Amino acid sequence: MDKRIKNILRCYAAGMGIKETASTFHTSRNTVRKYVRLFLSSGKSIEQLLSLSDGQLDELFGCTASRHREPSSRRIELEALLPGYVSRLSRKGMSVRKLFKEYHAEYPDGYQLSSFKRAVRQYKFHVKVVGHVEHNAADQMYIDFAGDRLEVVDEMTGETKKAEVFVAILPFSHYTYCE
Repeated sequence: MDKRIKNILRCYAAGMGIKETASTFHTSRNTVRKYVRLFLSSGKSIEQLLSLSDGQLDELFGCTASRHREPSSRRIELEALLPGYVSRLSRKGMSVRKLFKEYHAEYPDGYQLSSFKRAVRQYKFHVKVVGHVEHNAADQMYIDFAGDRLEVVDEMTGETKKAEVFVAILPFSHYTYCE
């Protein structure tokens, strides 16, 4: 980082433009502008800045503060609850919105719905294990009865009957059959 700052300042002192400097060092123009602005406001000459140690240069250009912030107490509380919430999502009839209502009843000053959903989604993404399964043609077929039984009404008699939905999938071709 220190060499990049020094090189950006050298290019600026040599008369290279902001856009060209940014593309040379594969950084944003705003970053180059920030370094140039800090250089101009420091009141030091380019030679003085280039002779500074790396620590002094970091301190002058504000590179010591990392972008990583400590999580807030709300975030820590939510992260402690996420494993239980995500495991409950696999239950029948459970949704993220229902979990949020429970969370919000217990923690009224906690996160709002969109932030809660984002936290659940990020947690599921980092915890989820994905494996690749090779499928050969006509090798396997997955079969199951989907969801709850549906109620079918006989138009003639008005009688309702429970019916199951049969689903079969050929994983190689993703051909799906439903009855």
